[in-house]
Formats: sequence, structure tokens, C-alpha cells
Amino acid sequence: MTTLNASDVLTLVRKNLDELDPNGSIMYQDENGSSADYGDNESLDEIILRNLPEAINAVHLAAPSALLEGEDAVLSGETPAPNVTVTLDNGVLSVNLADSAFIRLVAFQAKDSDIVVTDIIPEASAEAHKQLNQYIRGRKDRPRLVQLQGQHSGPKFKYYTTEITTETAGATIEQFKYIKEQEYSAATVSQGVVTYPDYDISRRLRQNIVDYTTAKVMETFGDARAQAYYQKANSYPSL
Repeated sequence: MTTLNASDVLTLVRKNLDELDPNGSIMYQDENGSSADYGDNESLDEIILRNLPEAINAVHLAAPSALLEGEDAVLSGETPAPNVTVTLDNGVLSVNLADSAFIRLVAFQAKDSDIVVTDIIPEASAEAHKQLNQYIRGRKDRPRLVQLQGQHSGPKFKYYTTEITTETAGATIEQFKYIKEQEYSAATVSQGVVTYPDYDISRRLRQNIVDYTTAKVMETFGDARAQAYYQKANSYPSL
């Protein structure tokens, strides 16, 4: 992961607006009528800042998994305190992640498998139902990861299957990476100096995030050209 400072996004979104029209970003300033016309007392900068976390989350949810970077789950015996617990039952690995900010899996791999899982199977799906049959369920050369229904604030998974018998996360999990939800954080002012927040993003999705933020801002002001930037935001870099 890399960090994206909100001040950089302010500059880049304004640049996008100015590419549509000379001084295009000025169109959205309060002193030019946005407050009266749109009932919005916020400055353009504040609107950009408030839309940025939503744009980051939307792009991370929609992007191809190969472009994602993720935060490492903390396994047993690691620092800081572990946020993963596991139990084993007949080769099925139950995995609990104590992080309510989880929104997407990046990679999961058991120590006895060479296969990296990037997709989660919903518990109510037909593929998840197959895992209940020990003869056709996943195994270490074609594993399956099922997310339990209704488990999103601290998600719970079942991994099919493993031959490991030790019930510790560090002994059973080779890697577990995931995307965390980003939430709005306000800029702060101290002694006249403005400090803008940093957000964690996947490096190769930076431009997509800037374009999505631009589209959200234009949509806020009723500009139909926002669709052009939504299309750009959905055009991902080649692998």
C-alpha cells in the first residue's frame, strides 16, 4: 500500500476540472454562485475532501484483484496484537478476523497450499453448499474460502480444506491480505498551517481514485459531464 495525501487530490481534481474548461474549477466556488444555486455552503475543497474516502472505497471494490495491494492481517506471535484466530474441524479451517473495517479480500493462502485465493464465496451460494460435501469440496490444490452470512463487522470465513492440524494462525496461514474501508478525516489547522489527512491506497489505482473523486464532485453540482470521469475511473491500468 501507499499513502495518498488529500492535498494532492485537491490539486489533481482541480486540474481535471480546468481541463474541461479554462479555470473550470472556479465554476464551483461559493463566491460564483454555488451556495445560491445548489444550496451548498461548503467550499469546493471541502466537497472534494468529503468525497475522497468514498471514491477510494468504490475503486478498491471494483478494481481487478491483480491491481490490489492490501494490509496484512496480524497472525499469532506477531506485533502488534494478533487480529486473527483460527480453529480446525475435519480439515476445515475457521478463520475469524477482528477488524470491522474489512471490505475486500486481496489474498489468502494456507501454509500447505501453493494456491492463493483472491475471491470469497458467499455462504448462501451454490458453490458454498458444495463445500459441505467432503467428496467434492475444496482441497489444498483447489481451495475455497467461504464468508459466513451476516459476518461483516469482524468477518468470519471457512477455508476448504487443509491437512494442517495445528490450531494457530501463524502455523496455518501463509498470507492474509485485505482492503480496509477508508473513512472521512477532516483537515486540521494549527498556527495557520493546514494539515491534510493521508489515506491508504493501492499504488496503481491512484489515477482511478482521482478521476472517481472528480466525477463525484461534478455530480454534486449537477454537471452531466461527470459520466466521462466515471468512465475514466473504471478504466484500469493493464496488468
